[in-house]
Amino acid sequence: MLREQGVELTRAREETVRILEAAGIAATGGQPAKDALSSLGIDVEEIQRQADNNFGPGAFQYPRPAYTPDAKKALEQTLSEAQALGKDRFGTEHILLGMLAAGEGRGLDVLAALEVDADALREAVLARVTGDAS
Repeated sequence: MLREQGVELTRAREETVRILEAAGIAATGGQPAKDALSSLGIDVEEIQRQADNNFGPGAFQYPRPAYTPDAKKALEQTLSEAQALGKDRFGTEHILLGMLAAGEGRGLDVLAALEVDADALREAVLARVTGDAS
């Protein structure tokens, strides 16, 4: 859906880093935490490889980011959106709907920087998940 709205992954990543850095949040990918663990003899990359081998790619994510109040709100909205659509589980489409319904947050800042019309995106996602292509 995002690609259909003109969002390119590389550009979205660049905007995310730009917005985080403008807010004073270093987009380090957890490197300081990895360095601290490494100083204790813990190899995070090796743990990642072993987890991928034993549990499947992407099973272990480090570091786990803390949720901001906006992210918590978006996740609450995610659940509401899924339930409103009659779902007892949610997927990425519901997370996107939740983020859009929350009405604020850095994810929406990224979409705005990429000139994505949030209302049009919401309508397109809803049309896709409900099967209403009209």
